[in-house]
Amino acid sequence: MKMALSDLLPKPVLRLPSGTGPALVMGSAPNFRLPERHDAGWALVTINASQLLAETFGLSAPDIALIRRGILVGDSEQDLYKRDLLKGRQAKHLIVPVWPDVEDKLKAGCRTFNYRYDTLQALTKWQLANIVWRVSGKYHVSRGWHRKISTGVFAITLARFAGFAPVVVSGFSLSQAGHGYDTRNAFRYHVDEDADLLRRMVRRGEPIYAEDRDFAAESGLPLWQGQMQ
Repeated sequence: MKMALSDLLPKPVLRLPSGTGPALVMGSAPNFRLPERHDAGWALVTINASQLLAETFGLSAPDIALIRRGILVGDSEQDLYKRDLLKGRQAKHLIVPVWPDVEDKLKAGCRTFNYRYDTLQALTKWQLANIVWRVSGKYHVSRGWHRKISTGVFAITLARFAGFAPVVVSGFSLSQAGHGYDTRNAFRYHVDEDADLLRRMVRRGEPIYAEDRDFAAESGLPLWQGQMQ
């Protein structure tokens, strides 16, 4: 009997509660806004330093924060800069979509800038691939920076995998460079892989929506107009 690919991949065991109800996934692009009908009952998912933008709306610590490995343990200028931005902040559940590092190393990295959390989990590339497969139907294992999905689009996928619905995304762009918290014109990587994955999820009918009209047009996501389940 032929086995499904999802049965061959290690099943991801996430140390976070199953989600219910709506979730806002807050990216770092300059076009961030709160979606229509957003209230305190929505879960908040942030990416890297986007929780700074969430704070401008008075939102509390994110329910799930995805932070790339480099920000915790890297020594590049951008890693150090974002580490400084996140100093003293916290999240309920910190997820690091990272391949080789043991969690003790990541915990030590968090201590260097006093980033706190209730739980921390580093995902292997196979756990990440399983999550992407189950939500989008795409087999995706990173083979170099130019062929990987962004941390932001993985955060959208993870929110659906956790069970949140609808998932509304704000502060995302496939064309607009830069960040809402940084005036430098940062290049936006992973555009082609991100666009492909988003369109696959749309075709599968996943309840994922774009708050921004421009991002809806370029990603294929339906525009959010308050469509509660």
